[in-house]
Amino acid sequence: MDDQSFSCTLCGECCSGDMKIFPNIFDIYRMGIYLKMTHSRELFEQGILEWSVGQNGINLPKIRFKTYPYPFCPFLINDFDEEKGLRGLCSLHPDLKPLICKLAPLSREVDLETGLDQFSFIPPHPECPGCGRGQAIDIQSLRRELKEELEFEVRYYHLLAETASKDPSVIRDLFLFQLNMPPEELLPLVKPASR
Repeated sequence: MDDQSFSCTLCGECCSGDMKIFPNIFDIYRMGIYLKMTHSRELFEQGILEWSVGQNGINLPKIRFKTYPYPFCPFLINDFDEEKGLRGLCSLHPDLKPLICKLAPLSREVDLETGLDQFSFIPPHPECPGCGRGQAIDIQSLRRELKEELEFEVRYYHLLAETASKDPSVIRDLFLFQLNMPPEELLPLVKPASR
């Protein structure tokens, strides 16, 4: 990846429109805890998550954007800055945001066969004003900062692939769990893939 710089301007554009945010299991856990739920099923029942076809044609949970007055993430808070300009804030920021949102404007590709894990710079929105501003993105620092989450997500990808190859009809069950456990107990639910 060439050196790319990015500094979020809080425009909120990447949190609206036709964006598709597919959270992983740990993201879902944190959303449910934030909303004081007892089971991840409540996120679907309350319309925060919905099932949608994701990567490799697998039916996965997706954040359901609100539709009125325009499509936007249910966690987006529109606010005004000191100059009365509109700004978009995430109610999950910074620690509870889905990993895909934390990584923006980077996209992550993991090859489960080879273990290759690489990042690409993809503007969060076609006219994103944050692209080309600020400091260059430091991938190595990002890898260190999000080490546990990145490793968890690889385990999650392995579990998805393994489940899809054996019995895709049970994939939904992976995302339905009690929320009354500490996060370290959730991690063993996604066991490291055997090689």
